[in-house]
Amino acid sequence: MAKDQIGEWGDVFDLKTVAVHASLLPNGKVLYWGRRTDPKDDKNEKSLNEHSTKAFIWDPAASREKKDIDVANKPTASTGEEVNLFCSGHCFQPDGRLLVVGGHNVDGWGIDQASIYDPSTNTWSAKKPMNDGRWYPSALTLPDGRILSVSGGGKKGDQNVNPQIWRTNTVGTNAISTDTLGTWDTAPQSPKLIQFLYPRLHVYPNGGVFVTGPGPQSSFLRVDPTGSVGKWTEDGPMRTAGQCEYGASVMYDSGKIMYIGGGGGDFTAPTNVVEFIDLTVELREKPEKPQWTTSNDTNMDHARRQHNATLLPDGTVLVTGGTKGIGFNNVDEAVHEPELWNPSTKKWTKMAHESVDRCYHSIALLLPDGRVLSAGGGEWAPKELGGKPNRAKDSLINAQLFKPPYLFKGPQPTTSNAPPEITYNQKFEVIVGASDSIREVDGFLQQPLPQKGSKVTVQAPANENFAPPGHYMLFVLNQQGVPSVARIVHIFKDVSNQGSVSGQPQPGPRLARRAAVEQHIPVHLPTLNQNIITEQNRPDTVVGITPSCPYGLGACWGGAFEALQAISEIEVVRPLPNKADSLAYVYLRQDIVPDIDVWAKHFQETTNGSHILRGLEMTLSGVVTKKQLGADQQLTLASTPTRPELVLAPFQETSKIEWDLLKNAPKPVSEAETGAYAQLSAAVAEHPEGVELQVTGRLRKHDANGFFLEVRGLKVDNPAAAAPTA
Repeated sequence: MAKDQIGEWGDVFDLKTVAVHASLLPNGKVLYWGRRTDPKDDKNEKSLNEHSTKAFIWDPAASREKKDIDVANKPTASTGEEVNLFCSGHCFQPDGRLLVVGGHNVDGWGIDQASIYDPSTNTWSAKKPMNDGRWYPSALTLPDGRILSVSGGGKKGDQNVNPQIWRTNTVGTNAISTDTLGTWDTAPQSPKLIQFLYPRLHVYPNGGVFVTGPGPQSSFLRVDPTGSVGKWTEDGPMRTAGQCEYGASVMYDSGKIMYIGGGGGDFTAPTNVVEFIDLTVELREKPEKPQWTTSNDTNMDHARRQHNATLLPDGTVLVTGGTKGIGFNNVDEAVHEPELWNPSTKKWTKMAHESVDRCYHSIALLLPDGRVLSAGGGEWAPKELGGKPNRAKDSLINAQLFKPPYLFKGPQPTTSNAPPEITYNQKFEVIVGASDSIREVDGFLQQPLPQKGSKVTVQAPANENFAPPGHYMLFVLNQQGVPSVARIVHIFKDVSNQGSVSGQPQPGPRLARRAAVEQHIPVHLPTLNQNIITEQNRPDTVVGITPSCPYGLGACWGGAFEALQAISEIEVVRPLPNKADSLAYVYLRQDIVPDIDVWAKHFQETTNGSHILRGLEMTLSGVVTKKQLGADQQLTLASTPTRPELVLAPFQETSKIEWDLLKNAPKPVSEAETGAYAQLSAAVAEHPEGVELQVTGRLRKHDANGFFLEVRGLKVDNPAAAAPTA
């Protein structure tokens, strides 16, 4: 097909490292960094956990031999030690400097450092540490210029459940902050408490924060009329596709969001489903409750996970890379054919094939000239390699540039005279080429433009809710939909006029006072976990869960936690899993024997295959007797009004519910565990009428309604009942 229909990829070119993280700077250059010094080392697992970062600048406008330059220094902690910013979250402060939150210690275990990259000096600086580590967190610039940081693995591998808000003394203005350290304020916890890693965050037009994915339950962080952070809602709309880990989320128009693909796991392929929600219905004269929608007509042709989605100047959305295969990151099933979504027709069009796999740890970034940079991929430890790095060929130290179809529909319009800085609701003129017929402008919001000769008048967004303060690419599109080369424009609040269209408070002492009274009490997960154990004062049910992600249940706990909470028979889920053995702990509403098959099916459906329920271990009390069952005598645990009779059986090698993540297999059983059944038999032999005991073991199902327990431990509930008879 013609290039004006499917676009064109340029040649593959080398970078200096795998571009796992990348940001377009206000100067039009790209800052990027990876995981380690030698991405091609596929032997040394220690190389995956270097505590240092070397970042680079790629200049799309420079000649080939001068495109990459080194950042002048390496990021450090506030104490001076070098830190690794791999697996961090990042977004821009209103002044154009990049705030990076968290980073990497080992997989799943984050660092608490906050770092700033300043493009004007090409240097890193350390800022005040956060309340805990953050590994795979999300960061979002708020309408008032503060930055919300959510989720991530803590310094000990437990999830950081306490969101924080970063503020400096010049938030939302056009000034570079003179606040050398900045301040972290505690924000309210999500009602779900445990968040997914890298939750998808969007500012929506009423000034709040919308969180969607990877889980199906969306939520809102509401904002009160003064602009201060309020509280999370618990009644957010549900996506019908379920958990879609490693999918993509894009706000393609003001308040309009699409969630694209994702899902799948070790035994399940990802989805091609695309879901849409319009948050602006809340702002109508007759407000409506936003709901997710989807249809077969709006789904992608290719199922994908680990892909990237990029909003283009003409309002279309480009999806690149990803894998359609079963597994966490199946590069053998990489998708090389991008798809382009048109918001007018709601249809997808296949684009020209990319030359290289772009799956896990890849990036896609829109450039000012309208091209898309696609780079990176690799740099993980596949489960099947037992902790060693991925194959050298799968760590991609290269990139490729895509020219979308609009760049083949005629020459790009020329622009000049765009102001470098504007304030909200300001009107300004842009000079275009004499032969250019202009259709619309894009950058903050798409808007059609009347044209008078070579001048077009543009109106800045009305307030910060539509475009939080910061730097934006301003594109002018002609009648053929061809964008100009973007001018990067800084939009900020005019603090000389203390009035505000949005009604939000101004920076300075007032903001500091508000933040002081806005502090929320942090949750300490180990304390909360212990309090639950104390309050329950009864045996828990142990659930063996294997995540498809290679980082273990501690890092990938959000999906399992949400799935467990959705099981009606469970009353309480303990917030801390057992990371070492890949176990969760729950308390049931009644003394019942859960249907293992039903729970496993629920897990499969709820998590879309991202987690597998291996089995259950229960501790049950009752009278144990020896009965004649068919040709054999077997030990049984008596029924109760809520629980059927259970056959008791010896503990086997396959009974172990504890999991070895590196070996991807059950842990070995002990002699005490395999000998527990014989010990139980001896205790019952002295009491033909039965003995009251507490038994612990793996729950199994032998037919549609029958259960048995493979016993690995026992405890006498009533010592008197176990005493020998005279």
